[in-house]
Amino acid sequence: MFDILVPCATGIEAVVKRQLVQLGYPELPAVNGRIRIPQCDWEDVAMLNIFLRSGERVLINVARFPSETFDELYDGVYSADWHNYLDDSSVINVVAKTVRSKLFAHHSVQGVAKKAIVTKLRDVLHRTVEENGSVTVVEIDITDNVAEVNIDTSGAGLHKRGYRTLAYSAPLKETTAAALIDLSYWRGDKIFTDLFCGSGTLPIECCIKALNIAPGVNRDFDYLHWKCFPLQLHERCIERARDGVKHRDLQVYGSDIDGKAIETARFHARRAGVEKYITFTTADATTFYDNRGYGVNISNPPYGQRLGDLKQVEEIACAMGRVYRKLDNWNFYFLTPFEKFERCFGRRADKKRPLFNAGIKCSYLSFNGAPPPKNRTPKN
Repeated sequence: MFDILVPCATGIEAVVKRQLVQLGYPELPAVNGRIRIPQCDWEDVAMLNIFLRSGERVLINVARFPSETFDELYDGVYSADWHNYLDDSSVINVVAKTVRSKLFAHHSVQGVAKKAIVTKLRDVLHRTVEENGSVTVVEIDITDNVAEVNIDTSGAGLHKRGYRTLAYSAPLKETTAAALIDLSYWRGDKIFTDLFCGSGTLPIECCIKALNIAPGVNRDFDYLHWKCFPLQLHERCIERARDGVKHRDLQVYGSDIDGKAIETARFHARRAGVEKYITFTTADATTFYDNRGYGVNISNPPYGQRLGDLKQVEEIACAMGRVYRKLDNWNFYFLTPFEKFERCFGRRADKKRPLFNAGIKCSYLSFNGAPPPKNRTPKN
């Protein structure tokens, strides 16, 4: 048994907490951007990697101790039971992170920790560590002079679902897109649009959620290549994931003024297995109108820093305000770093949540429309 740590991007900790509860875990706090899940096992490693939609990765915590000197660091790392996770062929990559601590030289921290791990394996296994097998990334996180030693089970970050293989400017991470959808009113029963869909991440993640497709079902993980991991547990979780897929009618649309972006979005939707659920069109967002009822638009419009100038950003915000005012029954959501977006849009947001996207401080703005009428049961 071991504790698992799930790092979360700034601003979406509450979303990840709710996703964990939905997966059957207790409600747990996020501390320093990480949620600690106690008393886990290898099946939890597989389940969290395969099913979690907005966590950044899945780490096994193997040690935690005060660390103000390199001697304390060495002894603390050496004390962990490395032979439970590594073998004499493991390729050990150590990464370091330090915050407000006396030990701050990353290269030195990495060197001391690597030496402690290799020495412990040699002392327990009575063999030389050749490092010619599978890769294991060990994270040394020293915050306020307390070290946490973690093993990364995921490999590539959990935002890499495997379907987005073509490059496109200013992409939105899949894990962030999933969080934006969770923070909206969209539950699959309304029309969904993304008027600036780019490479298609938001519409695709929308379908993945609505169809209950496990986001990690088609990708590789580091733990699958470790001798210590029982592969049947992964296969069991994959089978559970495939059995849980739903089939339902969806009204999901993505549009962009760039025709090449739409081609890329269609390709990614096909790779994700949701192409038939999404209608992609080349269109100008400022001309959008729909009279079919209630809908939700979630968009990540151009920021200016990367895709256009500030004047374009202002024009887009003003145009989206005009589009919104024609759609009384719609909810509009925008992820933007533009501080004057609300002023240009023409009203204050109903909700405003700080988020980071690609290292840029943004706000997730919610502009709510009229709610649909509640179904009432007629009296006898």
